[in-house]
Amino acid sequence: MVQQSIISAQDKSQLRRNFRKDLKGGVALTLFTRKGSVLTIPGRDCPYCPQTQQLMEELTALSPKLELKTVDFYQEPETAQACGIQRIPAVALDSAGAASPGSSGVKFYGIPSGHIMSVLVEDVMTISRGVSPLSNDTRRQLRRVDQPVNVQVFVTPTETSCTGLARLAHAVALECPQVSADVIEVQEYPALAQRYAVRSVPFTVINDQYRLAGPATEPQLLERILQAGVRPKET
Repeated sequence: MVQQSIISAQDKSQLRRNFRKDLKGGVALTLFTRKGSVLTIPGRDCPYCPQTQQLMEELTALSPKLELKTVDFYQEPETAQACGIQRIPAVALDSAGAASPGSSGVKFYGIPSGHIMSVLVEDVMTISRGVSPLSNDTRRQLRRVDQPVNVQVFVTPTETSCTGLARLAHAVALECPQVSADVIEVQEYPALAQRYAVRSVPFTVINDQYRLAGPATEPQLLERILQAGVRPKET
């Protein structure tokens, strides 16, 4: 039986052309997943792992500048822990040759399908070209961040208003080494949704301390990140 493609033939053709024209440096995509046996071990089920792997394989096949590595979350726990991966499926994006997966701070939790696929493609372009989409003022302000900041953006594949904030959070992570940004498909992680009382998307949590409901502008997100990531000056 022929496996049905996730990315349509038309989209593949367009992406192939865009990648050929726009990609400069190589991009590494690391998929943290559950491999092997179809036997499901209680607590280790991952219903979206096969689809996520298929999507990553289809995407990375569209350009020789994209490389895919897969890591078994349960068989290689040290690697997952070192990369800050807490659940699967997860995809970390980095420049090719990065010291370790996840060093850029850009991660997807859950399958990046639907409208979130455009965020993944934009991330690939940004990493490859090394050109920040952020304003010069935001980039200057981010130099003040002197302690770790984790941004979690909860999304769904069908909600178009999620894409801008997800791209923005990842752009900040790429610009600032102290910031990591997780784009989380909320329907795949109901326990997280319950923990943070996520009732609509997009919904953003910063360092488990600050919350932003709904879309946020670049200045609004920057303000919260600076609140979380800049140590007060001693008097």
